[in-house]
Amino acid sequence: MKGDRVWARRLGVLALAFSVTETRAQPSRTSITLDEAVAFALAHHPRMRSVAAQVDAAHSRVDEARTTELPGLGVSAEINRSTGNTVPGAFFPLTGFPTISGAPRGRAFDGGAFQTGVSLWSTWDVTSVLEEAARVDLALAGASEARAETSVQRLEIAYGAADAFLALLQAREGVKAARAGVDRARVFATVVKSLVAQDLRPGVDAARADAELALAETDLARAEQFEMERRAAFVRALGDPSSRLEPALGAPPGAVDDPGRSQNVAEHPSVRAADAATLRSARAEGVVKLEYLPRVQILGAIWLRGSGIYGSPADGIVPDVPNWAAGATVSWSVLDIPGVEARARAARAEHEGAVARRDETVLAVASEMQSATAALRGAVNVARTTPTALVSARQAEQQALARYRSALAQAVEVADAERLLTQAEVNDALARLQVLRAELLVARAEGDLEPFFASMRRRGER
Repeated sequence: MKGDRVWARRLGVLALAFSVTETRAQPSRTSITLDEAVAFALAHHPRMRSVAAQVDAAHSRVDEARTTELPGLGVSAEINRSTGNTVPGAFFPLTGFPTISGAPRGRAFDGGAFQTGVSLWSTWDVTSVLEEAARVDLALAGASEARAETSVQRLEIAYGAADAFLALLQAREGVKAARAGVDRARVFATVVKSLVAQDLRPGVDAARADAELALAETDLARAEQFEMERRAAFVRALGDPSSRLEPALGAPPGAVDDPGRSQNVAEHPSVRAADAATLRSARAEGVVKLEYLPRVQILGAIWLRGSGIYGSPADGIVPDVPNWAAGATVSWSVLDIPGVEARARAARAEHEGAVARRDETVLAVASEMQSATAALRGAVNVARTTPTALVSARQAEQQALARYRSALAQAVEVADAERLLTQAEVNDALARLQVLRAELLVARAEGDLEPFFASMRRRGER
């Protein structure tokens, strides 16, 4: 719940800014930070509108369920013309008019008269009070489940946007490293051709240098293709295909704390949603069990009748004779018991399934936390080794190129050293960003991304 309030404040602050930025962002691209990308996704992603509509629908069902707790109250009116060979008062079935019966007064089929009536009536199903209260509880549980599902979707959308943000930065770093490799290969090819032209090196070295340049350009093309794919995924994660926003990391990745963490599984949004689903299924089972109760209704009506036989005004069209009735009815259908029993068994099975799914969710969250922690530890260990490898690769490339110019090394040694340097640059750039992605994965497993963003803000302040 604390994370929900944080996201609500963040959305409130950034909504206006993005409404202006989005208008001015066309057709040029606008840089956004990680926090802004997540806020944009939460404000624009269609899935958030979908879950918001589900929450509204759940609250409407609660309001509807609460209206059923009130007694029935209404007004009825009727006018008809019927034969006069029975006790006057024939009425078509209508709520608020008790049935009138009596012996025939003759055999004449004609001699009809108007019958009119206006009734104010009320009914109250006494035994349904418990059932309607249970239905209200069921609707409230459904609303809680919808809100919990909203938290789950908010977490997933925020994580998706943040991860796509970092993945695009990784792809961009890969392009930079590949472009640097192309530049080095082009410089080396120029040096080799110059030496070959002076007959200081064999022609095969020029061919090898051209091949290395072509391979470097191929790697660059693949890196650029991957970057475009990551950009498409980033736009999809933002939830707005027309956006032209570019990620810009405010603070460079630095050292991280020990990845060991504690986790309260019960507070994870997915577990809370599973708990809410379990509670809703239990409430649904309780509603079905109350169907075993008999129906006891208290009825009352006050009405005016008019009849053309007894000289009511306008030949009976205007009701003028007051009447009242009150009573209670009891009904219990024995043959409904098998159907209720079947529905009760189905509700009980659904509840057991919800409990099992909740246990499965707890297991998945705990396993995800362990995997994310392992990924973070591995990423940290890799990030600690790549700077050393990068320094060594640069030294090796410089030495190999110097040796080649001094005719102390072959072209293959320089090519190997340059490829090694390019790979080391890629590994170093990706390793630092991979640590951030692993930290983000841990935060997602914990069910709250705010500690991750707080850590990013602290790094930006240092």
